Amino acid sequence: MKLLEAVKLPGLYRLWNNEEKEVTEALFFGEISKSIVDDGSDWDPGIFEWFHEGYINFADWQEMKVQILPMVINDQG
Repeated sequence: MKLLEAVKLPGLYRLWNNEEKEVTEALFFGEISKSIVDDGSDWDPGIFEWFHEGYINFADWQEMKVQILPMVINDQG
């Protein structure tokens, strides 16, 4: 899975499954982070609409290099 950012509209992203040759709709990063399951150990890509990669012009999107680190949420209540 790769993360693409819009060249002309920074702040919009797509997930690209290059093995299955499909991309998501254009999303804000917060929408992508909502796909992470509550315990932070898995995610649900099924909440997005997926399209064949031929649907987009890759010249309008650049691949982002990201590192995903484990997240811990502490209840301060």
